[in-house]
Amino acid sequence: MNQDGPLSRVRFRPFEADLTTQEIWRDGVRLKLARQPFEILALLVSRPGELVSRDELQRRLWDEGHFVDASHGLNAAVNKLRETLCDSADEPKYIETLPRRGYRFIGKLTRDEIVEECDTAPAGTPSAESAEALASSPVASESISIPPELPPSIPSTTFRRWPIWIAASAALIVGGLIGASWNLGARNTQRALLEALRKEKAEKKELTVRYAEQAQASTAPKVDAAPAIRIEQKTRMATLPAREMHDDLRPAEFRTIIPGDSGNAAPQISPDGGKIAFMSNRSGPWQIWMSNADGSDPVQISFTDSAGTPRWSPDGKSLVFDAPWHDATFVFLAPVDHPDRARPIAEGCVPSFSRDGRFVYYASDRTGDYQVWKVAVAGGPEIQVTQQGGFAALESQDGNIYYSKSRYPNPEIWRVPLKGSEEIAISPIMRPRTWASWTVTKDGVLLVADLPDGRSHLTLYDPASGVARDLTSLQTSPFWMAASADGKKVVMNDSAERQITMVSNLR
Repeated sequence: MNQDGPLSRVRFRPFEADLTTQEIWRDGVRLKLARQPFEILALLVSRPGELVSRDELQRRLWDEGHFVDASHGLNAAVNKLRETLCDSADEPKYIETLPRRGYRFIGKLTRDEIVEECDTAPAGTPSAESAEALASSPVASESISIPPELPPSIPSTTFRRWPIWIAASAALIVGGLIGASWNLGARNTQRALLEALRKEKAEKKELTVRYAEQAQASTAPKVDAAPAIRIEQKTRMATLPAREMHDDLRPAEFRTIIPGDSGNAAPQISPDGGKIAFMSNRSGPWQIWMSNADGSDPVQISFTDSAGTPRWSPDGKSLVFDAPWHDATFVFLAPVDHPDRARPIAEGCVPSFSRDGRFVYYASDRTGDYQVWKVAVAGGPEIQVTQQGGFAALESQDGNIYYSKSRYPNPEIWRVPLKGSEEIAISPIMRPRTWASWTVTKDGVLLVADLPDGRSHLTLYDPASGVARDLTSLQTSPFWMAASADGKKVVMNDSAERQITMVSNLR
């Protein structure tokens, strides 16, 4: 790797990081990474293969006059970085731990050369920025991505339609046959990919119009009338939903219950509706807090290095959350009346209780990819639930386990029966904004969706009938969302993760 000049943008497949703006992408999808974990990454990639001591990292992250447990804070920040990179302390691909000494970056690192390519591109050639903007649009990001073998000037994920994939590959082959330079071949490929993206976007728009026409033609469209779609993993795909489109959505009541005096996120309503559990950094690192439903009388529940993603037990007496422990992320269980008795029950993240309270579901990447697992609260073997990828699982009243297919934006929602069977996607187009902006209620899957009108809507999808109903237009585009057991109230963040809002009058 050329070390001339300061690093500003680096790539280590499948990740790409801009060290100036502190942004990181995986396969072209921007990820959330806080300042401290990103500064650790920036320092490590600036000296690949070299040991960076814990003392140096702590001095980089905290001023001498700032009161904080720097050792525990550093552990928490490194764990957050590893979670984002899907890395493991035991089998590291990027961040290697040298016990009691520090860390070093061991991934294969390359500088980014997109800017140089675009500066020399002839007039009329699409820029890398325009390609990225198109690929990350709400329509294109749902179903289009680019194979990693293609030139690095365009973000890469996976094509789902063979004709588009072949067209892009053909552009590379033709470029080689005519003896053009690599740069010219890359630009030709870029044009072909952009044309493919435009075609895909047009097809998606046509589908959206068709669903609206179906909804207008019948107030109760049959599921069988919608075309069935198969997926490549030899599992059955649920039919496309008809959508109930409303010009005037029912007015909902929005009330801020936790103001933005500090960071506040991941709210969850207790089963009886009387309490709220949430994440907050008001006392330092992110921790789990509990308050009354109106935000009054907040009490800290977790006391680990940091903590996140709380979920209530069915009886409202306990909370599960994830937190760093022993250089990994573990699921903790804490009685709300005795939070000092919190105990780790499994290595993993994003936990939730089964409806009978006997098991805890969680996500783990111990097999290489994130899958849904479960373990008994009383102890016992850890059981793998999904085989084809899974994250953020929730058990529903209809006898299924629903889960996000991935942890990245606009994930598909899948389900598997409690007794274990075929894993299916509930819909190819009903996708929440994030893995944390959906939930299950007695009436179906409630999710925050971005619709063609450009606004974020709260949408209820009934998997049994295949009908989606838009409940209300939202004032913000939240990362986190949860609902009461009856689905009549919703809690969510603002986009800055500062304040928490209660939404009611949804029926």
